[in-house]
Amino acid sequence: MRDDIDMFSQAGAQVVAVAPDTPDGVARFTRDNDSPFPLLADTEHRVFDAYDVINKMSSLGQRPAVFVVDRTGIVRFDSIGTQQWQIPSNENVLAVVSSL
Repeated sequence: MRDDIDMFSQAGAQVVAVAPDTPDGVARFTRDNDSPFPLLADTEHRVFDAYDVINKMSSLGQRPAVFVVDRTGIVRFDSIGTQQWQIPSNENVLAVVSSL
């Protein structure tokens, strides 16, 4: 999504990433890794638990997940994988966003 952030913005989407980390850990990461969208800390895994995104050692950390949530808070699309290569394409996610 980083590479296509302008297309997501033009489609009216706001992209937010959530990390199972502390605010200090997120701050360290964002200092070293430029991101065009906010990265939020989920220290207590409340967001991860609410959306059934869990850590798995076999996937070297968190499971990759993408959610499209509409303006009223309803999840209109979700994809939870077990490996990074299972993240849906930006084109697929943009199609969902554009359909809202």
